[in-house]
Amino acid sequence: MTEGDLVHDQRTRRSGEIRSAALAYVRECGRRRDVLDIAEFARQRWPRDGAAKLDVMTQALAADVDSGIPVVDVWRRFELPGRIAQRLIGASGYQALYDVLQSNSMPPGFTPSEIGRWVREGRLPVERAAEILGITTAETEDLIIRLRDPDA
Repeated sequence: MTEGDLVHDQRTRRSGEIRSAALAYVRECGRRRDVLDIAEFARQRWPRDGAAKLDVMTQALAADVDSGIPVVDVWRRFELPGRIAQRLIGASGYQALYDVLQSNSMPPGFTPSEIGRWVREGRLPVERAAEILGITTAETEDLIIRLRDPDA
């Protein structure tokens, strides 16, 4: 089997495993509140794989995470802080996370206006809202003011 055949075989035959690993990787980044080394994660996930297969699986895992789909999937379920989600997809703000959701026809789970309403109603602390969106507390307060009064 050539290396090209191995790449194709592993990416198609193991696509479910790759997606599962991508979600696990993103969740672990959320738990640790940091972007983890994806190669190290892959080595721990597939310790018995040979070097060539591990390399292919690591590349496929990185490509799946880079697509942003597993990142926003976990983020929209409140399992990943916004700053970490943004770093994982190379985004400069939370709008990019919504862009990934929209371009992949994924429901958002929540919108900034809903978060603003939850904060106004006292159901969500400002600090948690800032963490979810990946912005500072001051930016969250400004967002809430703008949502309340668009002319502010």
